[in-house]
Parts: sequence; C-alpha cells; structure tokens
Amino acid sequence: MDSTDRKILKAINKESSKYFVSPIKVNEVLKLDTTELGTRLILLKKSGHVDIITGGDRSSLTLPNSISKVSVTDLGRAALKEKK
Repeated sequence: MDSTDRKILKAINKESSKYFVSPIKVNEVLKLDTTELGTRLILLKKSGHVDIITGGDRSSLTLPNSISKVSVTDLGRAALKEKK
C-alpha cells in the first residue's frame, strides 16, 4: 500500500466510517483520475481494505468501471491506525 492508497482510505473513512459512499464524492477531495481511482479501489478490494458495490446503471456518481459505492473495512481502518 502506498501513500495514495492511504489517502484514498482516509478520504473514504472521513466521508463515512461505517456506510457506503459514492467514490465520486470521495474523489472530490482526492482529485485523482477516475480511471486510476477505480483501478486502485479494485486493488484495495482484493487486499481486503475496502468493500465496493458495482452498479449496472451509470450515473454521475459512478466511476467509469461501474463502481458506485465504496466503504472502508475493518482491515482498512486498522491500516489507517498503523504508523507509516
């Protein structure tokens, strides 16, 4: 996990520490390319740090790879508490 991944986790956790949030809302803070954010979220999902929901319906709150909601897992919150 690099510093950008940590920033993503922090931004998701800040937006909502317990509920799913739109990755577009999270990206308002991060200002990453939406394709890069989607790729990183998929990798963070594979490592167990986030949960994602993909939606079939495209909306303005959905990333290009169809990720519509994201939340930080317990493992992700634990990673935020660790020292770098």
